[in-house]
Amino acid sequence: MKTAPQHLEAAAKTYRERNAIYGDNYKNFGNMASAIFPKGLHLESVDSWNRMGVFLQVLSKLTRYAENWEKGGHADSIHDLSVYAAMLAELDEEISTRGDAKQIDLPLEIKDKLQVWK
Repeated sequence: MKTAPQHLEAAAKTYRERNAIYGDNYKNFGNMASAIFPKGLHLESVDSWNRMGVFLQVLSKLTRYAENWEKGGHADSIHDLSVYAAMLAELDEEISTRGDAKQIDLPLEIKDKLQVWK
């Protein structure tokens, strides 16, 4: 059984390995995302959050591929990109076929508290 420090050491090793491949692309992600959505972004429906979750994976794979551009790209990221693109297409088609967005279904007491924040 590993101790907490051993888990942290293993995580640091993984970080160093991935950082050697991807660089500090996580520090550039915000610049790219804000350029894609220059007016900001407002998500309320479950569908929007589902689409955004997959879309963020697409952006992540693109930044990893770009980080390795001079090395000929990154095969795993481009493969994953095609999978996430297909998942996004599936979600878009489901929404289009259904004709309305799934709304977030929260308990009434939470909805009431959220109304105070608006």
